[in-house]
Amino acid sequence: MKAGMFLVLGIFISLYGGMHYYIYKKTIAAVPMSPALLLWTLVFLLMAPLMAELFKGLGLSALAVPFGWIGYTWLGLAFLFFSLAGLLDLAVIAAKAGGRLIGAGPDAIPSMGPFWTFVLTGGLALGATVYGFFDARKVNVEWVRIPAPKLAERTEPFRIAQISDLHLDLWSDENRIRRLVRVIQKIRPDVVVSTGDLIDAGPDRLAGYADILSELDPVHGKFAVTGNHEAYVGRASSLAVTERAGFKMLSYQVASLEGGIHLAGVDDPAVRQRVTIDGRTEKALLELIPKEDFTVLLKHQPRVNRESLGLFDLQLSGHTHGGQIFPFHWLVRMVYPAPTGLSQVGKDAWLYVSRGTGTWGPPIRVLAPSEVTLIELEPSGDPWKGE
Repeated sequence: MKAGMFLVLGIFISLYGGMHYYIYKKTIAAVPMSPALLLWTLVFLLMAPLMAELFKGLGLSALAVPFGWIGYTWLGLAFLFFSLAGLLDLAVIAAKAGGRLIGAGPDAIPSMGPFWTFVLTGGLALGATVYGFFDARKVNVEWVRIPAPKLAERTEPFRIAQISDLHLDLWSDENRIRRLVRVIQKIRPDVVVSTGDLIDAGPDRLAGYADILSELDPVHGKFAVTGNHEAYVGRASSLAVTERAGFKMLSYQVASLEGGIHLAGVDDPAVRQRVTIDGRTEKALLELIPKEDFTVLLKHQPRVNRESLGLFDLQLSGHTHGGQIFPFHWLVRMVYPAPTGLSQVGKDAWLYVSRGTGTWGPPIRVLAPSEVTLIELEPSGDPWKGE
């Protein structure tokens, strides 16, 4: 396990450092400035997110917050610049290669100089970052209807509000959390669920946010499962914040609601690696529920356990953020093939993958708007998705 962690860390550092080296080369070729000044500026920006996490761990909130905002905003801008400049470089290389194949001369394919290339890609990246910052502040509602013939005795749909990947941290926007609560209260769900990664800091730093979330009071309560970030923060700390916010944590447990509806929750694998689960499995948990009832499986990562098919009716997941920042979507789809949104994974089984309600790292979203999902379990009717 440790060897695997060091391998992942090594790959991340290589890619992270390589991205900044690429930005350094592009900038120094386009802008007449001191290489030493540029280098140290990039080193500071590169280290800022790491310093934010270090100061957070030491309890130095006054330093962690500004370093967090600067470092993570820069990370989003740097990723966008790197992606746009890289795509432009690939396009130029492909065009020149095509020109050589048809016998065109070296000057037949027009290209911009380093300065205008830098201005174009930098301007687009900056514009996308500003757009993404404001887009991430919005609270969007996705409405999804899922057929539930097992609930034929109900006269009204059963309404589930799903939040996921809120990632409450020192630099979270309190006003946005209040808007989120107002929106959920307005749509009046029967139950509210959190499918992991609710927090990114300890209970002493998030009490205010938890108190705001505690104002949510649906008829059938609030339930949550762990995500990988709950594992990073610590199981006990995560449980303290989650319970203060009024959520019951389902750790390989089932909550039975009225009318034959059950919520089954499983821990994220990152949590399982850190604690003893007493051999409990997802399949064994689901087998405790009568098959004639409607079962909703709460599971952070959007991976469907084939052994569980036929034992649940709907799986609610998150984790991927829908990519959060384009073109990161492509990498996400390589790791998690399940499409964002609603898909059918079995004869009578559905999977819904949320784009997430908050952000992690860069406080921006580009072509992956956040969402609160209102899922209506309809006793009769066809699946439907809208806004």
